[in-house]
Amino acid sequence: MVTRRQVAGRRLGELEAEVMELAWSRGDWVGVHDLLTALHGQQRAYTTVMTIVTRLCDKGLLERRREGRGFVYRPALTKEELAARALREVLADAEDPRAVLAHFVKDLEASPELLGRLRALTDGTGAAHEGGAG
Repeated sequence: MVTRRQVAGRRLGELEAEVMELAWSRGDWVGVHDLLTALHGQQRAYTTVMTIVTRLCDKGLLERRREGRGFVYRPALTKEELAARALREVLADAEDPRAVLAHFVKDLEASPELLGRLRALTDGTGAAHEGGAG
């Protein structure tokens, strides 16, 4: 059975999640060989990592460009952008998006700091993104 991890609102396989975390931490174009040497745990074949980055490209999570005879990859979205996309997809799939948002805001009441940030964003007084990417 494949272990799944939640990454910025998306369910990814364990190796997919690890590759995305590495790509976000690099913040720039990275090759499969670099990813292969940075991966933790058991030794993996080059073709395994190549398959993972191809799948992540197909899912729209990584961008690819040719460099020399091969390709390099970088995240197509920041973690925050990916999480926002996941929220939009949840709302788009909901039968009653207003009710979903109402429950979301009600749940935020348990976290006054997050609720305050949301209010600041809706009032136009807060920054949409605080701190660094990823």
